[in-house]
Amino acid sequence: MSRTLLKSILLTTFYISLIFAEIEYRCSDLKRYEIEHHLSTKTPYRVIANLDESKFEYPECKATRIWSVIRHGARNPSKMIIDKAKERLVRIKERILKNTQTRFCPHEIAMFRFWYFNVSADEEKFLVAEGEDEQIELAERMQKRFPHILKDTYDPDVYLFKYTATQRTLKSAESFATGLFGRHRIKHIQYPEALHKDPVLRFYKLCKRWKSDVDKNPDALDYVKKFASGPEMRDVVRHIKHRTQLDDITQEDAHLMYTICAFETAWNKHKKASPWCSVFNRKTIQFMEFAEDLQYYWIDGYGFDITHRQACPAIIDMFDHIDPHSVHSNATFYFTHSGTMLKLLAHLGLYKDKEHLTHKDAAIVRHWRTSAIDAFASNLAFILYECSYEPMVLTLHQERVVRLPGCPQNQDLCSLREMKQIFRNSIERCNFNEMCDIQ
Repeated sequence: MSRTLLKSILLTTFYISLIFAEIEYRCSDLKRYEIEHHLSTKTPYRVIANLDESKFEYPECKATRIWSVIRHGARNPSKMIIDKAKERLVRIKERILKNTQTRFCPHEIAMFRFWYFNVSADEEKFLVAEGEDEQIELAERMQKRFPHILKDTYDPDVYLFKYTATQRTLKSAESFATGLFGRHRIKHIQYPEALHKDPVLRFYKLCKRWKSDVDKNPDALDYVKKFASGPEMRDVVRHIKHRTQLDDITQEDAHLMYTICAFETAWNKHKKASPWCSVFNRKTIQFMEFAEDLQYYWIDGYGFDITHRQACPAIIDMFDHIDPHSVHSNATFYFTHSGTMLKLLAHLGLYKDKEHLTHKDAAIVRHWRTSAIDAFASNLAFILYECSYEPMVLTLHQERVVRLPGCPQNQDLCSLREMKQIFRNSIERCNFNEMCDIQ
């Protein structure tokens, strides 16, 4: 064999080895911002927050009242997820580290090597430090926008703070109050009794018909099941099997990885995303996001009329509090949950797609994206402006102006009179007990 031929063979072998090394150690194509924007209801609020603190000012108008519903901030997972992470994911991690054939690149392997999950099941769903920051910073921005309403001194005649009977909403309320008044002043705040089944803050917990017909009805998840058994989710599992080189990865594993990816990314704004995010690519993480969107659409959104119709007690409460002649506090802040936020948004007619979402819609551009509309610390606010001509209302979602269906679409403010007409049925025909089959 000639020296030239030998050299050619060696070079060819070398380049082939490089190609296979490229395949073996290909990093995930996901950037951190792409991960953070596709985490459904576990999305950290920082990625969607409106950091522009400009005041919402309108000629001949003065902001005088505010009513706001705020979802709790970033939290720990449920006990079930904590236990699964400590058992199933720990085993998968160990197998990834032992398997020399995995398709992760070196820095991803290093992330797995140093990964551990030390969340205590005793602190399931507890608010975490990032969740506190989300609420503090939200309060500070709102105070800068509405200084005439949100004074920096607590007065029980001006402020009403209320939360549900959970640690995560209590700590969210305290953190929000810290942003307004400072940590040393929050011990003086008076709170009404916290209820697990609050008729305004968590109305759906009282609605028997919604629980039986939707929440506990297997048929309500028909499209969710079809998507779970469809080609997109098979692609997700196939991709994770390829990345991990583990043949026994299941769809349940994929969901667990996505969930832990979301929580750990939300908690750690100054660190790299969770190593479990690296099992996905751009396509598969969006499939996981859509699976969540589809489920929330049918259980908490537009899927069934009873789901959003039952939000009428909250709408009535809002109009009672922002009325110019109201005897209620000028600034009302309710700290609640994802289920309340999504049902309220649907009741208002916001983020509604032309057709119901089905298992076939993963590729469409949709309005109902929980990553954007129901992140941790999501918030909805109605601000009353007393104007020289008539009372007007500004509606904010995620600190941005939204124009409600039925209100003028070419201006920010909608007259209180018009809004009451738009929601006339919600106000006058809110037969909650009858609607929810409560005897």
